[in-house]
Amino acid sequence: MIVIISNQFDFAIDYVVRELNRRGENTLRINSEDLINHPVVTTFPDFSYKITFQGKMMEINKQLKSVWFRRPGKPFEWLSHKEKPSPQVLRFVEDQWHSFLEGLLAIPDVLWVNNISRNQDAECKIIQLMAAQKVGFKLPKTCITSDAGKAKAFSDMLNGEVIVKALYAPLIEYDDKDYFIFTNKIKPELIDHDSLKLAPCIFQEFISPKTEYRITVIGDDIFPVTVNPGNDSTHVDWRKEKCEIKFKSCEVPSLIKKRCFDLVAELDLVFGAIDLVERDGHFYFLEINPNGEWAWLQEEAGLDIASSIATTLAKGLEIP
Repeated sequence: MIVIISNQFDFAIDYVVRELNRRGENTLRINSEDLINHPVVTTFPDFSYKITFQGKMMEINKQLKSVWFRRPGKPFEWLSHKEKPSPQVLRFVEDQWHSFLEGLLAIPDVLWVNNISRNQDAECKIIQLMAAQKVGFKLPKTCITSDAGKAKAFSDMLNGEVIVKALYAPLIEYDDKDYFIFTNKIKPELIDHDSLKLAPCIFQEFISPKTEYRITVIGDDIFPVTVNPGNDSTHVDWRKEKCEIKFKSCEVPSLIKKRCFDLVAELDLVFGAIDLVERDGHFYFLEINPNGEWAWLQEEAGLDIASSIATTLAKGLEIP
């Protein structure tokens, strides 16, 4: 069995599930925000791990080959604020279900894409940068700080050519709306002591002009694309204007491919979406998303990423 853990609005999953079904693979998609409607039971000393799905209780531990830990939802996530339990109860319920899903790790000889703990570790930008440097990538000059004086000195050193971005998931969630924090170019005079001391930020050398790349790695496969903003090679964050950006399948030097594979291996991942920039023939590492989006590349750049993910999951631990 291949278990896919995500949420009900993750449409990228559909590409892979269709491909797995076409191949006749036994696949179970779990939208984890719906788990409160699916009775579960785990027993000891005779270990079993069971989930009821569509009225049938399945003994996962006897069938499990691969887990794609994609983008789990949270219980009650799609209810209105008034319908949800108290924040305290909500947090308790979320923690219990997360721990139960982590229990899948107790089942031996299973391929994880990606392992829950490795996913979490790889989300840390400091760990990413250290790993990228270790495998040979060039890094932009970087200062991670909550000290406005240090940030201003860093900006002055680079003549104000500095961007700022979040150190961790750049999402601020409110009851009625979520806000995404994009990467922005910042002027030294806008670096505020009272604001910055609340939490550290990443200040980084702004590399321009540049060519940007999104490189998706799955197992032994690699899918590089260029991010083409038209004639503007000085833009800061292409995600702001994604509808106007063109993505085109491309080739990158073999050494860069090797470093991408090495980085994914160094972080003990199977899947990783890597962002690079190139200037004057030099490639610089920006970040890796261990659960990055790829569905739009499947359509726009003509890349069969879903097939690669399906093959990796179907092989299980047979992959090198």
